[in-house]
Amino acid sequence: MLTTHFLIMATYLCFFYFGNIWNAAKFAFFTLLDSAEMLGLGFALWGVLFEIAVVIPFLASLYSIFLLPRIWRSSYRASQKTLLTLIMIVVVPMLIIITDQLARFALESDALREFVNLHKIV
Repeated sequence: MLTTHFLIMATYLCFFYFGNIWNAAKFAFFTLLDSAEMLGLGFALWGVLFEIAVVIPFLASLYSIFLLPRIWRSSYRASQKTLLTLIMIVVVPMLIIITDQLARFALESDALREFVNLHKIV
């Protein structure tokens, strides 16, 4: 029962964060169109942080959908399976929350704010 709820939550988050993948693709596309010399090193560093932080929640949700059934089909004891499930229930949402906040923080930086507003990325 616990695994079913977790899989439903992970599937929902996967669909929820799919929009972020679209934003990351638009960000990368408009970055390639603009001159790298004009954007600067600060933009590049904040942009890489944003791209990574946007993709991690989606990938964590997607990976947890496939990882949890593999844990329960494995040869581990029931107590080990339960412990791994509880660890996933704690770690995956924490990872998603932290990286989502990190992506929002990167977008609010001075280096990215004007670029994002100009191209209407978010």
